[in-house]
Amino acid sequence: MFYFDNSATTQPSETVMKVVQEVAINYFANPSSIHFMGEKSKALLNSARQQVAELLDYKESEIYFTSSGTEANNWVFQAVLPALGSLHSERKKVIISSIEHPSITAQIEVIERMGYIVELAPVDEDGVLDLKSLAQLITKDVLILSTMSVNNEVGSIQPLDAIAELLKDFPQIVWHVDGIQSVTTQFENMLNKRIDLLSLSSHKFHSVRGVGILAKRQKVDSEPMLYGGGQEAGLRSSTENLPAIVATAKALRLSKESQEIVKPKLKLYREKICQSLTSQKWQVYAEQTGSEHIICAALEGVPGEVLVHALAEKSVIVSTTSACSSRKHQAHHTLKAMNIPEAISTSAIRISMSHTTTDEDVTALINAIEVVSQKFNK
Repeated sequence: MFYFDNSATTQPSETVMKVVQEVAINYFANPSSIHFMGEKSKALLNSARQQVAELLDYKESEIYFTSSGTEANNWVFQAVLPALGSLHSERKKVIISSIEHPSITAQIEVIERMGYIVELAPVDEDGVLDLKSLAQLITKDVLILSTMSVNNEVGSIQPLDAIAELLKDFPQIVWHVDGIQSVTTQFENMLNKRIDLLSLSSHKFHSVRGVGILAKRQKVDSEPMLYGGGQEAGLRSSTENLPAIVATAKALRLSKESQEIVKPKLKLYREKICQSLTSQKWQVYAEQTGSEHIICAALEGVPGEVLVHALAEKSVIVSTTSACSSRKHQAHHTLKAMNIPEAISTSAIRISMSHTTTDEDVTALINAIEVVSQKFNK
């Protein structure tokens, strides 16, 4: 089996799984318990939080663990937005980029019911935020701006440094960045100090499922996301998933340390795959602006689902859109924002890699692309 659906989820590494097992066996006590075993677990939790903070260049007190990236993204609008709104009732605008993940876009109606005006920032034909249009949307009435670092469907890398420049005259705007797809090859892109809120998800970088990270600057107010026992500084009550949290801190460190090796390797793979696709009459999107680990391409006239199944017959695993949308048979959200006609966007598939991708995997993919393309190009 040749796996190219790493943007949906990655395989937990052997190192990470060993950490999970060790912590689950030796640190099973509740970190909130006051006995010595609970204190032992609490110390390990604090150590994991400190490690994540150092990797992301935040303070330890600014790192919050959730159950998923989706929860971290919901926290921004379900807990941070109301807290900010109570302090700044005169600011009623929220800007969201038009290519955000469903965990952001599905909240738009909820945000509007709260009394806010949501404006979508457009992207260009390569899936990159249109900075001129964004600049026009940014005014003193904006409370929160939410953008991605790397798009999850076409892989377009967003100009975070340029966005930070646009925000220089608006320090009051809280900027949230979904960095979930950045960890594989674009770690540095999400470390801009102007970012106020940053979301990550454990299973996107070879940790286990069940951990999200919200990095929140101290200056940003928040209501509690979950009520109960007062964990996570009283903002997210729930017994911490300690084995998964410690493993995630380890996986995040390994991912950051491997960037110099992984980026050039996946860049070469991406170039080879894109060359194969274009030679077989596929349309490749965000070819010049995409992250090294994501490729979005379409073979016009053939539904994406058909292409996914055809490649699966060759033991090559790819996806259509994001995993959160693929089973719902939704239109390709990002390509629609890029003004790609639906007639061809329905033919799009996503190929996504990680540091575990090998020469053998890429050779198998390219061979499968050739066979499948010839089958449908007749």
